[in-house]
Amino acid sequence: MLEAEARTLGLWIENHKTDIRRVARDPQVREAVDALARIAARPGAGAEDYCDAPARRPLVAQLTTLLEEQGAVTFNAIDRAHRIIASRFREYCGRRAEGGELAPVFEGHTRFVPPHAESAPLARPVLWIETPVLAPSGEIIAALGFGEYADGRFAQILAAGSTGDTGEAYAFDRSGQLLSPGRFGSGATPLAALSKRAADGMVLEPYESYHGGRVIGAWRWLAQYDIGVAVEMGAAEAYAPLRYLNIAFGVVFGALVIAVFAAAASALSVVRLRRQMGAARKLGAYTLDERIGEGGMATVYRARHDLLRRPAAVKLLKPARATDEMIARFEREVQMASSLSHPNTVEIFDYGRTREGLFYYAMEYLDGLTVGEIVARDGFFPVARSIHVLRQVCAALGEAHVKGVVHRDIKPENIMVCRYGGVYDHVKILDFGLVKHVTEKHSRDLTRSLRILGTPLYMAPERLRNPADVDARVDIYAVGAVAFLMLTGRKLFESTNDLELSSHILNDEPRQVSAVASQAIPVELDLLVFSCLEKRREDRPQRVGDLLEAFDALALEHPWTQRDAESWWSRLSTSVSPDGTKAGAAHRAKR
Repeated sequence: MLEAEARTLGLWIENHKTDIRRVARDPQVREAVDALARIAARPGAGAEDYCDAPARRPLVAQLTTLLEEQGAVTFNAIDRAHRIIASRFREYCGRRAEGGELAPVFEGHTRFVPPHAESAPLARPVLWIETPVLAPSGEIIAALGFGEYADGRFAQILAAGSTGDTGEAYAFDRSGQLLSPGRFGSGATPLAALSKRAADGMVLEPYESYHGGRVIGAWRWLAQYDIGVAVEMGAAEAYAPLRYLNIAFGVVFGALVIAVFAAAASALSVVRLRRQMGAARKLGAYTLDERIGEGGMATVYRARHDLLRRPAAVKLLKPARATDEMIARFEREVQMASSLSHPNTVEIFDYGRTREGLFYYAMEYLDGLTVGEIVARDGFFPVARSIHVLRQVCAALGEAHVKGVVHRDIKPENIMVCRYGGVYDHVKILDFGLVKHVTEKHSRDLTRSLRILGTPLYMAPERLRNPADVDARVDIYAVGAVAFLMLTGRKLFESTNDLELSSHILNDEPRQVSAVASQAIPVELDLLVFSCLEKRREDRPQRVGDLLEAFDALALEHPWTQRDAESWWSRLSTSVSPDGTKAGAAHRAKR
């Protein structure tokens, strides 16, 4: 509970920081604040000179609209002399902003200010997000702050931890006072004293909480926000399950016995399948060769059709993963992929199930490497080759999007660069396990755990916020992230875990390709990739067809010829065995 509360609160604060930084960069906001700051700095100027200046009215009108969108209640613009030079409420204008929380802001930092009491007309505790307003020269003009009631969304996030009859989560300050409404009143938490000795911890011996009840709890001090977060639960409720422990041990033991027999039955099934494959190595009309890939969901084999003698890759769902949900996803993957006929989309040959009831499908066998493997081998793609590959990716997505299909898992491992039908560097898009049909009103995600499926590095911000809220522009974002890797050999964002990565994707501006790449990047390509990575999908190219046209134009200036491609593959053949082992990477099962 504590981990979830701390992460959610941190993401909420960081999102607010990003929003107010964007507002502070708005030219109209900056010009109005600059005008008021100049008036306030005049010798002998009084509060009425800037509080009633013409520049204040349009600023208040513009920011009031933004306040409602952000869920805030008021704003303050504060000059370097700590005077409030504009506010939503005229009563605050001209007052002096006390406290040291503005010092980091005037050093260039965006800061969260914990809730504190405000005088009328607010008259309730308010938290603030403060950010610097910069002149075109880069000089800090003033601080812009958005204020939000502490008992609003801030409290709602913490209230999510109020589980059971006695569980609750709350925030507290350095003195131990609650910063959000407690479930059972207000007061000071005894965990505040512990937080001064250790940044986080847990107390499992019952103690007296701020409301007088006996509880157990855990806390964490969030130094970057200068607040503590705690979760507590009544000791009686927390330890009530112990009386059922003996029963639980009996149930667990019984479940283990059942699991042993189930595992033995599954092992016998696998042995039978292996014997069948060892003798005839047959799966429907396909004779299986060696295994070329394996993931958590399926195993992939190189195979050959008995009559057509055509090579194929057969993807076989693992027995342990053959739940109704996995079978439904497996079926949807093959149905969606087979509905597409673009030459840059992997072709599906067949679908069925074995005599043992295991599901499989057969697809074309590709002789090539994934984009990820090529980057790992060469460091990066040359500009001309990147354009050549990316325009084919966009062409395949163009057909899918026209049919209302969004891939949702475009990444280097799902883009195959092949030798195909005598053509070098022919691209195939793979793995349609996460596709979604956005035009069918009955289309739905097959699992609640979709948020953790896929690769976060290539997920658009809106998909991280709400996995169900997707359209074709999530694929456009992913194309931009893949292009960044291809051109630079570097990941778009570096991180040590998915939480840190999600925060970067939601809040941090991406670097431009030209600032990272070790090769010269054309300006048009640099801007095109950067536009695909906009946080707001409304700011990205709206159709993949627009991207395709842009790459077509770039290809005329930076051609990648068949001779160029053949030369690369010739060099590759001297270092990679032609036995097809590498080619099998196209059909790895990834989940």
